[in-house]
Amino acid sequence: MVDGPIDLARIVTGEIVDYSDGRVVFIRGDAGDKAYIVESGRIDIRENGRVLEAMQPGEIFGELALIDGAPRSASAVAVGPTRLIVIERERFFELLRDNADFALGVMRLMARRLRARFADEKSPEMTPMPVAPRLSA
Repeated sequence: MVDGPIDLARIVTGEIVDYSDGRVVFIRGDAGDKAYIVESGRIDIRENGRVLEAMQPGEIFGELALIDGAPRSASAVAVGPTRLIVIERERFFELLRDNADFALGVMRLMARRLRARFADEKSPEMTPMPVAPRLSA
C-alpha cells in the first residue's frame, strides 16, 4: 500500500486531450460521463467565480458525477496549457474495482476535499459544545 499522495497519471492510460489556457472542460450542471486526470498543467475547479481547488498533475477530477450520477457540482477550467487523461465511466469503475492504488488515490482526494469543505463551512456561530472533564475512577 502506498503512503502519501498517489500519482494517478502513472496508473491510468487513456485518451489524451490538450486544453489551452481558459478552455472549459465542463460547467456546473453538465451531465458527467467522464473523469479526468491532470497529466500536465493545472485545472481550476470553480463555483460562482471562486476557485475551490487547483488540480495538479496526477490528480483526478470529475469523478463525483460518475460516482453519484448527479450533474457536475462545479466547473473545471484549464489554467495555462494543460494535458488531461480522459477516463470513460466504464473504465473508471473498472479501475476502482481492479486497482487498489487507483481506488485509494480517489478516496484520499475525496477525503481531502471533504475536510476542506467542512473547514470552509465552519462559522463563528457554530462553536463546539464544551466537553465535560473525564472523572477519574
